Amino acid sequence: MLTTGFLGTRADALVDVAMVFFAVAPFLMTQALRLAAQRRYRAHRRLQVGVLLGAIVAVVLLEGSIRFGHAVDAFTVSAYYGTATLTGLFAIHLAVAVPTFIGWCVLAILSWRRFTSVLPGSFSPRHRFWGWLTFLGLWLTCLTGLGLYVLSFAL
Repeated sequence: MLTTGFLGTRADALVDVAMVFFAVAPFLMTQALRLAAQRRYRAHRRLQVGVLLGAIVAVVLLEGSIRFGHAVDAFTVSAYYGTATLTGLFAIHLAVAVPTFIGWCVLAILSWRRFTSVLPGSFSPRHRFWGWLTFLGLWLTCLTGLGLYVLSFAL
């Protein structure tokens, strides 16, 4: 397991890779929304699927480092380890991240099945609503994740 990260914190490289991805993901999602607004639906779909797959990989890397790597050791020396601040932020993070991820996966599967050559279609209003909700959830997940990273590995 890689024990030295590249962001200058106590986090290992796997956590740093995940953090960089989650710092960039909301901006990629913003670009995907622009593609949809420009009616470039195939490019929108490709980017969305790519970001979703990237998120899955990033979460696996993060969880692998937490469960089997150096992250727990680095985390326990944090000034915020065991505090109500960190616990509360983590609870908020999970309360947003889990439903966002589940909703994003469901939306991706339903949208993939309903994707036709004639767009927008009958599913488009629901897709747009759930897409915006996922967009907001991803931003909140990434912001709370950044806060967790800073409190856990930088301070």
